[in-house]
Amino acid sequence: MTQQNNDCYTKEFEQCLNFSPVPVVVFDVKTNQAQFINHAFQQSLELALEDIPNLPNCSTKLFAVPHFQQEILEPWFTKNQDKELGNTSCLETSIYNKSGCIRKVRLFYKQCGSKRIVYIRDITDHWIAEQRLKVRNETLEMVAKSSSLKAILTIIVQQIEQESPPSLCCILLFDKQTQCLLLGASPHLPDFYNAAIHGIRIGAHMGSCGTAAYLGKRVIVENIDTHPNWQGFTDLTQKAKLHSCWSEPIMASDGQLLGTFAIYNAPSSAPSLKDIEQIQFASNLASIAIENHNTHQELEYRAHYDFLTGLANRRYFFERATTILQQAITLEKNCALLMMDVDHFKKVNDIYGHDLGDIVLQHLAKTSLKNLPEEAIMGRIGGEEFAILLPDTNRVSALQAAEILREALSTDTLSDHESHAIHFTVSLGVSFSFGQHCDTYILLREADKALYKAKQTGRNRVCLFNGC
Repeated sequence: MTQQNNDCYTKEFEQCLNFSPVPVVVFDVKTNQAQFINHAFQQSLELALEDIPNLPNCSTKLFAVPHFQQEILEPWFTKNQDKELGNTSCLETSIYNKSGCIRKVRLFYKQCGSKRIVYIRDITDHWIAEQRLKVRNETLEMVAKSSSLKAILTIIVQQIEQESPPSLCCILLFDKQTQCLLLGASPHLPDFYNAAIHGIRIGAHMGSCGTAAYLGKRVIVENIDTHPNWQGFTDLTQKAKLHSCWSEPIMASDGQLLGTFAIYNAPSSAPSLKDIEQIQFASNLASIAIENHNTHQELEYRAHYDFLTGLANRRYFFERATTILQQAITLEKNCALLMMDVDHFKKVNDIYGHDLGDIVLQHLAKTSLKNLPEEAIMGRIGGEEFAILLPDTNRVSALQAAEILREALSTDTLSDHESHAIHFTVSLGVSFSFGQHCDTYILLREADKALYKAKQTGRNRVCLFNGC
């Protein structure tokens, strides 16, 4: 170093550093003692000079990387010690402030005589913006590719946790039918806690998420241990070491509830404006993923199931039946196929109207599923025509199942709008597979012939193909 460089660090220069908005710390090159920090350093990092007396101590307290001084900082110093400040390479890393929050920074270094000057530029906001844009693009790409909803929501949760450690995040999905919240993504909360909150009903004083879902607005609980919303849950939260929870309802574009997004913190705390921005970002991104998933599920359902009865539609029934029958050939097992038709259904429509006719079909589907074996596959393949596949079933069992179904429907009643009882019966035809005779269309044709025979011989009965 030249004499000029040795003399360049003066008290006047130090005073100039105090006016800099960029945090600065100065170390002695030989002793590694910290000799000066400017006002910006004290304010942004919440540390005084006595908190970081030397470089090893500073590295331990400040930098969020193990062995930072020996493995990263010293080699970087050596590489840049003879360069002008404007020409030094920056070092991008993470640091802790006194509150324990992690900040993303870029370090710049200048050796001035016996002084080592380190400038710290906070790039956290810029880094968060870049990461959020990356996560948003990745999420939208996964949505477009119909990736699993859990995988998409997990990425969103991990981004927010990365932004504000040691926070833990959770996304719950709303089940409209049960009015419960189901686990969507919660990769880092304890398993016992996830198991406990899975299926929690929404309502007032049901934690933060249950309450937020019930009210349809954000719920901030700074201290779980004393808040009335968490009474009855504190044993669980104390075991999980959770002491504050902020929850945001996730809403669809039409205003319908989709779920909740929650941020848990170990120390009790109130969210800042940036924390609220985090919650809103995560909730908005999650709503896109969940709404798309639900729409896709609805389209899948409509493609496979009958809109009126909820049974498999004709195409889906044939797909499933063909798969099962092919497996039956390989396993050398027998199957039965039943064709069922409502007797005189036209009269039901003519007398009671088509709306009551629809109710009859819905009631028939519900009653049939209750009285069929659990493994039975039932589909609506025509107006009032239904097909039922009984896997791994012998001839006797198939006829018994058909007779039980016929009797259950013939003795069942439902009422019209004026509380008049509506009675209806069904006829069934049964075909039976054996050996290589397991073709869906052949079995359906044979069952249809047996059904025709049942109708010709009095209705409200069961007939077997090639015999009664």
